[in-house]
Amino acid sequence: MKIWLQSGSALAGDAATPYGRMYEEALERHFAKVARPGTELASFGIDGTPFGKDRYHTAFQKVVSLMIKSAVRAEEQGFDAVAVLNTFDHGYYELREVIDLPVVFISESSMLLACQLAPSFGFVTHNRALLEHMALLAKRYGLARRMIRGHSLDLTYDDFPRMYDDPEPYLEAFRAAARPVIERGATMLLVAGNPVNMFLLEHDLREVDGVPVLDGCAAVVKTAEMMVDLDRLGIERSTQGLFAAPPPDDVARLRKIHE
Repeated sequence: MKIWLQSGSALAGDAATPYGRMYEEALERHFAKVARPGTELASFGIDGTPFGKDRYHTAFQKVVSLMIKSAVRAEEQGFDAVAVLNTFDHGYYELREVIDLPVVFISESSMLLACQLAPSFGFVTHNRALLEHMALLAKRYGLARRMIRGHSLDLTYDDFPRMYDDPEPYLEAFRAAARPVIERGATMLLVAGNPVNMFLLEHDLREVDGVPVLDGCAAVVKTAEMMVDLDRLGIERSTQGLFAAPPPDDVARLRKIHE
């Protein structure tokens, strides 16, 4: 089984920040622990990280286009599924139009798994725009009633390399941000974005005051493995409604837009 892991950033190819390489290496270390025997995981970035991709809707559109450009290669390269690591779940409908493989998303996978493991969940996010977007995604997925109001760490991308240089203040900041979410009733903590999730995993922060911190990266990988298993059993996603599949000629034309 081969799973294409699509990031919404340039990973190590991003010359704008030294964190790209650190993040990609953290992902590789974690994938080695998460994937079951026989599963091959490969991560792919986009052609440059657009300014404001973690805050602004204008940048979101560019990210979606670049993710499509990258991920449409998965089928021809023999992959069995695409797993999106972008916490905003960019391309949720668009990727399904142009990729005839199981496609899964990190925030949806995390929320659904959280609902199987706990009666309620709440997010700790790296900025406030992301916190608001998670609330919108919970509504999209029909899970808003299970979601407790979260909290923001108010970080920027400049903080990501600093976290590894001086981790303890950031670990304590996460614990401090998580406590009001727990007090409001969260029985499972989710993390957004994934660079913060990877930082916590690297420093073995798995719970706060007895409340588990869910590993969203593991959630999306295990969901992708399951979806491939189900696909092989003939259990496929619907191609109706908002998941409607365009005719083959239209798919080719849609892919051409993003070359």
